[in-house]
Amino acid sequence: MKADQLRDMLLTLRFEMRRSFGLPGLLGAVMIGAAAVAGAAIPGVESETREIQDPAWLARAAKAHHVVDERSASVDVVALDTLPELFPGFTQSADDIATIFAQARDSNLTLGSAEYQMTTETGARLVRYQVLLPVKDQYSAIRRFLASVLNNVPNAALQEIHVERPAVDGNILDARVRFELIYRTAQP
Repeated sequence: MKADQLRDMLLTLRFEMRRSFGLPGLLGAVMIGAAAVAGAAIPGVESETREIQDPAWLARAAKAHHVVDERSASVDVVALDTLPELFPGFTQSADDIATIFAQARDSNLTLGSAEYQMTTETGARLVRYQVLLPVKDQYSAIRRFLASVLNNVPNAALQEIHVERPAVDGNILDARVRFELIYRTAQP
């Protein structure tokens, strides 16, 4: 009941103010209130500005930031060293390809003949296995297929998609999809 009484009281106040001052008067009162709030906030903003401009505060902040940078750099080095261990070994590639074909079958897509290419860089601890798939179907089916592959094969990345519409009035698209599967190498 209190909320209804408060709402009624505020509504009555608004109507009385509008009747007494009119719409321009109400807008003026709102602007005066906003100016008062801004004026009350200015001393706090000025004190924060003075604090930031204080050379000693700047030196303390720079030193704290430098310590955080050193700590995060050491964490980054550890993360980079353990990153390849998060990827599966290349022996799982056949299972990943089978999963991709199963996702195509579940999406009712017809795949053309796929092209495969393996790339290894000297000294790298990761192997990239590229799979190029020609796909022909509607946009929604192709999109559903891409999403299901990316959700079910965690080491897959969508590298490229090229879509063409052979007929202007048709809804069947010709697409070339290139996935890149990433695996760790057997070498440490």
